[in-house]
Amino acid sequence: YVDVNAPTGTNLQTSDRLVRQVEEAVAALPDIENCVANVGHQGNDFFAFGGGSTHQSRIMVDMLDREDRSQSSWLTLDRLREKMSHLTGAEIKVEIEENGPPTGPPINIEISGDDFTVLGRLAGEVRRMIAKVDGVVDIDDDYDAGRPELRVAVDREKAALVGLNTRDVAFTIRTAINGTEAAKYRVGEDEYDITVRFAEDKRSSIEDLRNISVFHEGQQIPLASLARVEVAGGAGTVLHKDLKRVVTVSAEVEGRNANAALQECKQLMQEFELPSSYLYEFTGQDEEQEESAAFLTRAFILALFLIGMVLISQFNSLVLPFVIMFSVILSMIGVMIGLIATSTPFGIIMTGMGVISLAGVVVNNAIVLIDYIQKLRVRGFAKDQAVIQAGLVRFRPVMLTAITTILGLIPLTTGIGFDFTSFKWQIGGESSQWWGPMGVAVIFGLAFATLLTLVVVPVMYKLLTGITDRLGIKPAYLRKMETVEHEDKAGTGVVR
Repeated sequence: YVDVNAPTGTNLQTSDRLVRQVEEAVAALPDIENCVANVGHQGNDFFAFGGGSTHQSRIMVDMLDREDRSQSSWLTLDRLREKMSHLTGAEIKVEIEENGPPTGPPINIEISGDDFTVLGRLAGEVRRMIAKVDGVVDIDDDYDAGRPELRVAVDREKAALVGLNTRDVAFTIRTAINGTEAAKYRVGEDEYDITVRFAEDKRSSIEDLRNISVFHEGQQIPLASLARVEVAGGAGTVLHKDLKRVVTVSAEVEGRNANAALQECKQLMQEFELPSSYLYEFTGQDEEQEESAAFLTRAFILALFLIGMVLISQFNSLVLPFVIMFSVILSMIGVMIGLIATSTPFGIIMTGMGVISLAGVVVNNAIVLIDYIQKLRVRGFAKDQAVIQAGLVRFRPVMLTAITTILGLIPLTTGIGFDFTSFKWQIGGESSQWWGPMGVAVIFGLAFATLLTLVVVPVMYKLLTGITDRLGIKPAYLRKMETVEHEDKAGTGVVR
């Protein structure tokens, strides 16, 4: 999307002229399939009625499919911004289509206070300050200085001397400029309004307004002798939050990690001195990420709690579930190594979902291993023999389970696919940019957890159960085995 924001009050013809210049610049770029301009409206729905402004326009640009492009899309956007930097008369903002749920800008600073003019000045200073941060583009604010207008200040004393009031003056001006319905013209059953006003060449300048005469009791009184005509700004859009006036400065980040750029902006804002009773707050994507992180943290804790409850109920032990759950900690090591090795930023949503899903996957290997150790001990194997034999027998299923899961996630993570219509391989699909962080977390976390589980879990099992043995605490399955052996000794022999 290319948003064209002209000054408030710009007419539709001027906005159309600006949009045509932008269209010419877009058409000169490579990899452009088509573009559609909507003058006087910035919404995504071209069939929506109302809500438009003559000074706001939007151009929707469709690019060729990823595999057909001659250069990176980011390079194309940079070239477009360079071309737009020389365009005067409007503010140009280039942004990509947002996928998934709506989110705020990566950098969103809300400045609140009492004086709206001071807020506009502070917003300008903040814009110039964060423009120094590398990767910050499309800096904008919602400060609206107001719509330019012509004001007619009537001198009430002079008007009263000639028997006029402000209503009479206002009605005359309205009739001359906007017109007044004088009669109706009927053709059959149809009616048409007859509006009387000045000719267009008599109402197109400030001097024409000053030359208007007010009729009163047969006299023509010049408006210039009764009122003062001046150019001023009307009331702009004033936004409020928590009963305070607020101006928001927002920006996008390209070419680097958004969180890194946000941290630099926060450091700069710490050095920015605000007047008393004026505050600033970082919102937008930063606020939404904090809320998402809090939700995913609670979900992760609840997932671990539910897994632990199931393990305790099935193994009838507190030690064995702890040994199994330790594999979740081992998987976190793999997640961190995978993100660092692939230079993948830790996405709160997708990476967090990968970590939560990983918790339910990695425990399977430890469950398979511990369960078989128990079965061997019930059969009469010593602890050391049971641990070694379980590692040998369960090595193949544990490795096969992990390998098949990892191989199944590689296409999703890397974007590798096969087009059966053209019989061509496709590498680097666009969806992999969204699912990639989750796939990296699961692949590396599962790989490292699998390798470490085969070593660490048996060792922890031997150490922790050794402690319980010395304390005289025996698992339920060993107590049951001793009961069976004691009963069989009185009969035909020991059954294992």
